[in-house]
Amino acid sequence: MVESSTFILLLVGIIFSIVGFIFRIFPPKKINWIYGYRTFSSMKNADTWNVANKYSAELMIAEGITLTILGVAILFIPNPGITTAILAIGLILLSAIILIVATERQLNKVFDNQGKRKYNV
Repeated sequence: MVESSTFILLLVGIIFSIVGFIFRIFPPKKINWIYGYRTFSSMKNADTWNVANKYSAELMIAEGITLTILGVAILFIPNPGITTAILAIGLILLSAIILIVATERQLNKVFDNQGKRKYNV
């Protein structure tokens, strides 16, 4: 029987991958509060919006695949218990934090505080 924490890790990994692929194939065209990577820095203008959504989609796919692989690996841990539940929750939270921090760093690397490009990427 698959433990619920392993199932959740697999499910979140699959969801991250699917959402990342959807964002890659159908990126949000206009800045909005419903669909896309939405932070203050990503919503400054259309250029910051497009860069943030493209970057975060790729990272979300990579994180989703990684979480899915780790979820499968956890299936082979004998006698899973609270440790695997904590590990699964920690991995999911870490992935979300990495997604936000890495995307914001990318935006800071490409754009100044006003949302103007520092250079072309």
